[in-house]
Amino acid sequence: MWIHIVMFVLAFGFVLLHKIGWIRLEVFGGKNSIRLFLAVAVCGNLLGMAVTLAGNGEKTDPRGLRLEKESSGMYEEEFRVSVDGEAEESVRIQIPGKETEETDAEPEEEKETEEDRRQEELQEMIEQYNQSRQDPDYYYLPPEWNGRTLEWSRQEDRSGALLASLSLFAAFAVMMKKTREKQEQEIKRAEQLLMDYPGMVMKFALLIQAGMTVRKAFRKMAADYRRRTPDAGRYAYEAMAAACYEMDSGISETEAYRRFGERCGQMKYKTFSTLLIQNLQKGTRRMADILEKEALEAWDERKRKARILGEAAATKLLVPMVLMLAVVMAVIMIPAFLSFYG
Repeated sequence: MWIHIVMFVLAFGFVLLHKIGWIRLEVFGGKNSIRLFLAVAVCGNLLGMAVTLAGNGEKTDPRGLRLEKESSGMYEEEFRVSVDGEAEESVRIQIPGKETEETDAEPEEEKETEEDRRQEELQEMIEQYNQSRQDPDYYYLPPEWNGRTLEWSRQEDRSGALLASLSLFAAFAVMMKKTREKQEQEIKRAEQLLMDYPGMVMKFALLIQAGMTVRKAFRKMAADYRRRTPDAGRYAYEAMAAACYEMDSGISETEAYRRFGERCGQMKYKTFSTLLIQNLQKGTRRMADILEKEALEAWDERKRKARILGEAAATKLLVPMVLMLAVVMAVIMIPAFLSFYG
């Protein structure tokens, strides 16, 4: 039972530490991941506790235990017995079937230990006790033996604790899976933002060179994206469209640009938003030249990133190439060896 209490305490302590601000949920995959972890762990613990309570409802009986005989024949059960309150020891009791009052199996002659002799004496005493009662339906475990008090208990059922432990392990596995998925999503988002940045800045520079103001160029790019919105979506253009919605709702242009950079989260986009804000505040005359230079630098960065991704892909292909080489070598060598030994 103690394992169930410990699990409840750990779950409550985790929630309490989050409430006081000592644990950040972002580290564990966010609120949904933590909720799923707590749901699986607590529900599994409750189910395990129910199994434990059902299996250990009446563990001990000071008057002895009454076991029902089965018509299918003799069977064994394992109990724990304490003599005069001393330490418990494990004992296997043979319960005869309804048709036979005594066990028919003869024990094999082996080198007996002190524990074996003690259990044999205990088994003989139990058989004598049951012969005196002469009950054809039940087999009894006596409450006394030679004036010494016996306290019987069944072996503790650990299936509930095992179920609770498995549920805790499953909850951790689910949480780690959700955390891993979120990390992979963040990596894909960062890569997509990096790939979209050069084209976005280059298009913005072309619109500025064509005579558009910064605000009109920004809105045109967002409107073009909304007209041909892809199914997967592009994070950079989604942030740009959100900034236009904010400007339509009354937020100042400067604040909308700042939020655009913060929403993207990457330093390049923050630099781009800073250029837009400086253009509003200081009226930069060379805005188109600055954006063109920024776009060229972004293209160079994208080329470097593409080379890195290509090298990573080549490295990942090494494993299947080695496996294919092993298959080809096997196809060539095995017939050669067979023909040689044949």
